[in-house]
Amino acid sequence: MTAAECVREAQAAWPDFQLAVNVFVDEFRRSSDQQKRAALLCDPITTDGPIEGLVAAVVSALCREVGHEPPSWVSGVASPEPFFAFPARSFALRVLLLLESPPPFRTRNVFVPESYLSRA
Repeated sequence: MTAAECVREAQAAWPDFQLAVNVFVDEFRRSSDQQKRAALLCDPITTDGPIEGLVAAVVSALCREVGHEPPSWVSGVASPEPFFAFPARSFALRVLLLLESPPPFRTRNVFVPESYLSRA
């Protein structure tokens, strides 16, 4: 699944978008070959939106994790409004997510727990 396909699947599954994101993260991490990883990122996301910003942030964070430059399209994608990937109904939880979101997410107006990409 490419990043752009992840966006489409996550949007189609709304509000259960997390499953598509998890599949993408798992596929990226299982691909130990640089060319396979590049193939997952070659189809650019060209629009802004909450899911688009989330997936662009995931791509940026995963590239940082493996020590590679993210594709150029990543820097131009963000959520136009603050997007909390987890229900953050309380003010305290929103503040916590605002503070602990990793930079690839925060710069795209997406707010997640610090451990968002950690998988058991």
